[in-house]
Amino acid sequence: MSGEELAKNIIQEFSTQDIFMLCEKADIVLRYESWYPVTLGEFDRKTKKICINLNAKIDQKQIIAHELGHYFIHRNGLKLSKIEEEIMAEAFAKTLLFY
Repeated sequence: MSGEELAKNIIQEFSTQDIFMLCEKADIVLRYESWYPVTLGEFDRKTKKICINLNAKIDQKQIIAHELGHYFIHRNGLKLSKIEEEIMAEAFAKTLLFY
């Protein structure tokens, strides 16, 4: 399964591509924090929490969509290397935001 396919499946399953609605429907908490070094965001599987770094230099919606990709990758039981997961999460985010 590709990131694009996963995103399309999630859009259909939840009847939305709105990142904030997806977070709400999936019971994911959004937190906004500032930290260095500058990583864009993080998803914590144990707490179902996405942390967005306010110091990041890209749009927060892109960060949230990417971190949602990580959530749905794990939710669907996909076993990927770190690099493969990052690539898939990025493809998921692009599809989610621009589909």
